[in-house]
Amino acid sequence: MLRNQTAEWPLFFDRLVHDLREPLRSVQSFAELLREIAADRLGPDGDMATGEILAGAARIRLLIDGVSRYAGSLEPEPARPENKGSSLQLAFDMTTLALDKQITANGAIVTGEKLPRTGMSLERAGHIFENLIRNSLLFRSPAPPVIEVTAGPDPQDSGRWLIRVADNGIGIDPNDREAVFKPFMRINGRKYPGAGLGLTVCRNLVEGCGGRIWMEGSPEGGCLCLFTLPTAE
Repeated sequence: MLRNQTAEWPLFFDRLVHDLREPLRSVQSFAELLREIAADRLGPDGDMATGEILAGAARIRLLIDGVSRYAGSLEPEPARPENKGSSLQLAFDMTTLALDKQITANGAIVTGEKLPRTGMSLERAGHIFENLIRNSLLFRSPAPPVIEVTAGPDPQDSGRWLIRVADNGIGIDPNDREAVFKPFMRINGRKYPGAGLGLTVCRNLVEGCGGRIWMEGSPEGGCLCLFTLPTAE
C-alpha cells in the first residue's frame, strides 16, 4: 500500500501544479491590468499595494516551478533496453549555453572539460548542472564567480564516476551541509531568491540513478559539491 502511495506522488504534484498555475495567472494578469489603468491614481500606498501583489504572485510562481521540478525528480529513470548512457560533457555544454546571460551578467568563469559518459539521462544530468551552477552564481562572494566542474573515477567504486562542482562563493557552514538538501530549506532565509528545492531535486535525481551527493568545504574557500553516477555500459 505504501509503495503504491509513493508511486502516486509525482502524479499528485503534477496535478497540483497544473491546478495552481491557472488562478495564479489570473491574479498576476489582473494585478498588472490594475497597475496599468490606475497608474498615478491610487497614490503611493496604492502603487505599493499593487507592487506587493505582483511580487507575491512572482514568489508563488517560483514555488510552483520548484514543485514541478521536484515532482519530475521523483519519477524513476526511464527504462532502456540497453543503457549506453549520456555525455556529461554535452549536458554541461548545453547548460552553460542556456545560462549564458546569467553567467555573463555575473562576470563568471565556468569551466568543465573531458567530462565522461554516465548511466544518467542527458536531461537529468542537465538539471543537476543547472541547479548547481545557478546556486554558485546566486551565492557568490564579492569576487567574480569561478565555477569548475571536474570528474574522475570514484576511488570507492570502480563502476562509478565522482563529479566535483567547486566554486569560490560564500560557502556553506559545516553544520548546514546536510540540511541544504532538505525540501524548502533556505539557510539564508529570504536574503536570496529561490524555492529551496534545487538541491533536493539534485539529490532525488542522483539517488534515483544509484549515486550519492554531498557537500564539502573547498580548500580555496567557497563550496564543493560532490556526487557519484554509474558509468555507462
